[in-house]
Amino acid sequence: MRELFRHLHDHDGVATCDDLRRYGISWHRERRLLDIGVLDRVSPRVVRVTSTPQTFRQRCRIATLGPGRGVISHGAAARLHRLDGFTEHDRVDLLCRRGSWPGHPGVVITHFTRGPVDEAVVSIDGIPVLDIPDTLALLSPHTQPELLQRAVISALARGWTLSRLRDGAERWTSRGRPGPRALTRALDNLGDGPVTQASMGANISSAAVQGSTRRSSTSSVSSSHRSPVHT
Repeated sequence: MRELFRHLHDHDGVATCDDLRRYGISWHRERRLLDIGVLDRVSPRVVRVTSTPQTFRQRCRIATLGPGRGVISHGAAARLHRLDGFTEHDRVDLLCRRGSWPGHPGVVITHFTRGPVDEAVVSIDGIPVLDIPDTLALLSPHTQPELLQRAVISALARGWTLSRLRDGAERWTSRGRPGPRALTRALDNLGDGPVTQASMGANISSAAVQGSTRRSSTSSVSSSHRSPVHT
């Protein structure tokens, strides 16, 4: 049990049934832990320890452990990457391959795509998340233009280049997919030359002023809501 609880501590209080078996927890013992309230079933073959606080990261992890092989994307990915403007984003955005049926519980909005997901996934403490260029490429129309601009500027401040961010837009450019074009326009507004500290600071200040008047929506969306990225 000590090794299991160490695993739970390192994984936001979440484990799969395969994890339980690996740490010597039989099906019958799992049922006992569920019955006495030590564990809670949160998704098919996924449990959480009830003594752990329910956090945004935990909800993201649970969503990716269910069926569908989904990865965290859009505003949720922007929050996990700590991009400016998304610290209060509360929805769990899950990107799945078209044709999958994840059926995740709770506040999850599921996006479906045929796009290049596999080559764009990074791990944040074991949670599969779209990398920053690809996250930015899909944010619009799911966020406000000024929040996209703030996210782009914070990515540049973290060392990402305009060229790398453009690569993300190009990977996802397709008919009927508006996000990459919105990212390209945001990058064009910053110019193709080097981004100096002074110009970046001015842009950050401008974006912060704009963002102070409008905030990202955090209204709950049921797991039955599906918003296809590309059909």
